[in-house]
Amino acid sequence: MHFHIRPIGIVHVNMNDEEVKANWPEGVEGVIEVYEEYAQGLEGIDGFSHLIIIAYMHKISEEQRRVLKVRPKRLRLLGIDLDRLPEVGVFCTDSPHRPNPLALSIVEFIERRGRLLRVRHLDLFDGTPVLDIKPYTPSRRIDEIRLPTWYQKAIEEVRAKYPDLKDF
Repeated sequence: MHFHIRPIGIVHVNMNDEEVKANWPEGVEGVIEVYEEYAQGLEGIDGFSHLIIIAYMHKISEEQRRVLKVRPKRLRLLGIDLDRLPEVGVFCTDSPHRPNPLALSIVEFIERRGRLLRVRHLDLFDGTPVLDIKPYTPSRRIDEIRLPTWYQKAIEEVRAKYPDLKDF
């Protein structure tokens, strides 16, 4: 089965890719530009505190799309030794290297100016195509979750190093 998805907009940030990566887990401030033909789809969006952004990670190579096992490299930014983490299936991680390089980001919605949405806590690169926007609503919230042992151990190690860090 084949299908065609068209971007509805694009991400704008005033940082290069390495600067965006270095700001994880806090993320950066940026603008989601919704293309004119989809601007009517923003009616009623004002007032939401957070949005879910679904994007296409356009910088992922064909070789990177074949990756099925990884070590959760983002945790390295928080001081976790990658050798202490197990190699796990890509679907257990936020790795951008995956068969369908789709990103799901929950961002704080600051303001709307026409078809431009200013947001915080963005973890997408400048020029990333946006595929969809959804409101973050109470029905999506999950308070109690389960995590595998390897992930719990990583969280404990990060919390010991950074006691003031919010959940990640």
